[in-house]
Amino acid sequence: MKHILILLMAIHLSACITTPQVKSSEVAPAQNYKFAGDNESTKITGLLEKYGNDWAYHGAFLTVKIGNEEVIVRKPVDRYNFSGEVGGNTYRDKKVSASCIGYAVTDRWTDVHCTVFVGNEQTVTLTF
Repeated sequence: MKHILILLMAIHLSACITTPQVKSSEVAPAQNYKFAGDNESTKITGLLEKYGNDWAYHGAFLTVKIGNEEVIVRKPVDRYNFSGEVGGNTYRDKKVSASCIGYAVTDRWTDVHCTVFVGNEQTVTLTF
């Protein structure tokens, strides 16, 4: 019985180790971007928030805000590797999208980089 309990604990721990999670903070540092023709730069922020109880089983929403905290993108990203394309609303009459890539740092941690586009213009890369 003792050996079975130890085996079950080992299996449980190995399952925990292989479940991908987002490394570090869920909030990307705010970045400033100067759009063509603007005199001042505009702040772009991002948030990667899990929905449900577990990143691996439920995934995450990417939220991108441009300027006066307008929510431009609030879409789910792939729950297995946090990679893919997500589209959102418009900003200054141009479609806003983000291209995300998850980089496995270890078996358990993933860094996520999301490049934000406004129209065809590549703006900033948010890192989670």
